[in-house]
Amino acid sequence: MTKKITIPITNHSSPTVCTQYYTVSYRLNGEVNYTTMPPVYMPDIEIANLFPSATYNIRIVRHCCDGIQSEPLLLEVNT
Repeated sequence: MTKKITIPITNHSSPTVCTQYYTVSYRLNGEVNYTTMPPVYMPDIEIANLFPSATYNIRIVRHCCDGIQSEPLLLEVNT
């Protein structure tokens, strides 16, 4: 049976900053290549079809309306 995780993300929009979407990439710990999800427009982020009892590396990048991107938020998640 596969697992699904939910990562709560606070909406970063403010009067001076507009968040357009998030890019989420993940990989099984030890793998080289990331899987990139389609753009996520609303928090929370859900990643499905993960192996149980495994560790995943996750990268989340916020894309602002003015074209600026955040530094990747790097997470290590155990399912």
